[in-house]
Amino acid sequence: MRSDTKKLNQVVFFNLLGPVILNGINFFTIPIFTRLLGTENYGVYTIYASYQAILVIFMGLQTQAIIAPTSIYYNGENRDKCFSNALTISLLSSLLLSAVIGVFIMPISRFTGLSVTMIVIMLLHSIGMVGAQWALFKFTYDKQAKTNFFVSVGIAVSGVLLSLLFIQGLMKDEKPYLGYALGHAIPYVLAGVVFFVYFLAKGKSFFSKKEWAFCLALCLPIVFHGLSNTLLHQCDKVMIQKFMGDASAGIYGFAVSFANVMNIIFNALNTTWVPFYHDDIKENRKEQLKTKTKNYVFLYTCLSIGFIMAMPEVVKLFAQSDFWPSIKLIPILVVGTYFAFLYTFPVNFEFYYKKTKTIAIGTSLACVANILLNYFLIQQFGMIGAAVATLLSYALLYLFHLFIAKVVIKEEYHYPYKFFYLYLAVVILFAALFYFIIDLVWIRWTIFLVAAALVVMKIFKNKSIF
Repeated sequence: MRSDTKKLNQVVFFNLLGPVILNGINFFTIPIFTRLLGTENYGVYTIYASYQAILVIFMGLQTQAIIAPTSIYYNGENRDKCFSNALTISLLSSLLLSAVIGVFIMPISRFTGLSVTMIVIMLLHSIGMVGAQWALFKFTYDKQAKTNFFVSVGIAVSGVLLSLLFIQGLMKDEKPYLGYALGHAIPYVLAGVVFFVYFLAKGKSFFSKKEWAFCLALCLPIVFHGLSNTLLHQCDKVMIQKFMGDASAGIYGFAVSFANVMNIIFNALNTTWVPFYHDDIKENRKEQLKTKTKNYVFLYTCLSIGFIMAMPEVVKLFAQSDFWPSIKLIPILVVGTYFAFLYTFPVNFEFYYKKTKTIAIGTSLACVANILLNYFLIQQFGMIGAAVATLLSYALLYLFHLFIAKVVIKEEYHYPYKFFYLYLAVVILFAALFYFIIDLVWIRWTIFLVAAALVVMKIFKNKSIF
């Protein structure tokens, strides 16, 4: 086996093992935390997580977006200096925003429905997450998959253990959601401080007009992209809480968290894919790129179908009956995630040619569409309406970026229009079929086993994930 194929397989293995273990931890702790929290407390934490995800975007200013382009144009000490300038921007932004929120903390508490204590935890959690996520992005791009694996799994395991300790021990008399939030925040705070200090000390450059201009020009559009993308994930939960209450937000939040397994898997695959994708573009290996892409899409298509078919029994095993209405939402959300997977192909093309403004425009438009669709569909169809709104928004986002890659960017896009359509049609077909065979367990699990077998056979034949 060629050394580059071995390297690719090793990176893919650890980048996938991390999400598998992380989601394994999530699955095995869901029965514990859903029972300890209940739908209402789980709903409060869902809202906390929604606002916190938005806060991270503004605190960090998405400076991790410079890691890929900086690695193309800089190396060695110059690369480290650019990184430390980027992290200085993130740190100053985090501290400034925290100060502003501190001044207006009471009206913010009333608006969000979160206590002052929860907001303080959220600020610390978000600053830590900025530093930790920055480091994990760098480890991934540098193909340091083992380091990425141990850091991400360490944070996750620590979060679970501390949450249990706080809910049942040290903070037993407090609200359960408070202990859950604090337990997840502490590992990120500690990791974030370590990584901020490490990368700033390594680069030893905190203000360079050239580097700040380079960083801000690339990252500010990505702030709008990141914000819009986060709102695509979060606004449905917030709007369900406003229209239907905390319990419904908890059920829908569980559905989103469960479907998010597929989002985590494709993100792990995508972060592995991007460095090798850049290498293939540089070397003009078009046919090799198309072959790898077909293998990649085939893999994710089979995983999506298998996930949908096996999902009901897993939900019932790991969550109490109050959360079972989420089963009918998850296939719709998985199809939405599949559209999100497809749009990464034109977006990676845009990133390579530094067209970050079009990325931001597309995500912002999809976000506006999602808010409008949620407003009308939630009132009409409840949680199903929210799931459909998410699916349609990601479909629009895919079409927008496909148009940008094929028409607006004056470079040859690698894929014809029809390249992905068969795979997309198959996923939609099986998602629709699920609702007709939802009670026919043996048929669903037969489809799951066939999908799993196809994945194993494909990887064995190619001796590679891609």
